[in-house]
Amino acid sequence: MSEPGPADFTASAQRHGVGPSGRGVPPLRRTAGRFVAAASLGVAFLASLMWVDVLAGNVVPVLQALTPVWIIAAFGCLALTLVVRTRASFLALVPLVVSTLAAAVALSSHPDVPREVATRAGDHHLRVLSLNSELGEAETASVMEAVRETNPDVVVFVEMTTARLRSLDDAGLAQRFAHRSRGMIDDGSRGTVILSRFPTETLDADTELGPWDLQSPVVRVHAPGAQIVVKGVHTYPPLRDGVAQWRPQLRAEGEWQRERTAEHVVMAGDFNASRAHPAFRQLSRGMVDAYPHVHGAWRPTWPMGGSIPAFSQIDHILTRGFVPEQAGIVTVEGTDHAGVWSDLRY
Repeated sequence: MSEPGPADFTASAQRHGVGPSGRGVPPLRRTAGRFVAAASLGVAFLASLMWVDVLAGNVVPVLQALTPVWIIAAFGCLALTLVVRTRASFLALVPLVVSTLAAAVALSSHPDVPREVATRAGDHHLRVLSLNSELGEAETASVMEAVRETNPDVVVFVEMTTARLRSLDDAGLAQRFAHRSRGMIDDGSRGTVILSRFPTETLDADTELGPWDLQSPVVRVHAPGAQIVVKGVHTYPPLRDGVAQWRPQLRAEGEWQRERTAEHVVMAGDFNASRAHPAFRQLSRGMVDAYPHVHGAWRPTWPMGGSIPAFSQIDHILTRGFVPEQAGIVTVEGTDHAGVWSDLRY
């Protein structure tokens, strides 16, 4: 029997669709391979957008928010590549794997608590709950159930209305939280209020709002063993007219937290941005995001209760001077946001 020659290897490779020219690959499979390669390159491009800090209208921020979807789509492209097995589809795997792996690492990474903070922290705890009530439509009974379940010391309600707050107070909220920030704006999406079991001092009611501003009050909570500065955060979503204010608002929130000299700072609310957005990563620099710190990964908080599965974590509790020891989310009827809570040791 003679040894196989180069021609035999070439013929065998071409039969399997991996030859140098791809000759011998059935036309339908070759076309499918090109389609899969194009899809892989498209997903790679979309996943890489999380490193690009541009708006392009509002296209880029929206595509960035969908980064978890692009990571899932990458697995589909990989499976299809193993089915069609063409040179083009295999070559396209290189940028696909690199871009989606980098995106996955960036989404799951988070700043750790500085060693000096962990060393200095005592046995005091502050439990914080934040919820976007969606124009005050969150159901009173469901909100109260979430409050009882999480048993917070401080609550930040975004998109709260006077009518809904009155209903919650009648249901027992006033007995739990005797202190709250002053000057809540009763204007649908613009109102934010901070409630506390401990005495509070309103540092900034943030009531002088322009046409594109959302209320972000600041209070000092006189908690046992510490004076804690808490800021309720609500920025415009990067949609329609709001996109022009979205990035400036995120930048302003970042500048605010870096200018604070207080030892203990909490920023909680609806940031309308996730770690897939460069503007949020810049905003949160130097702070610890409670949920991913505790669980090692993010969990989507929006959109809840609809036909589309939740895919983006835009509700956050950012902290400085604390060790987040527990964290979770709660679902509330009547709102498209999940509530986020965390137990913070200091």
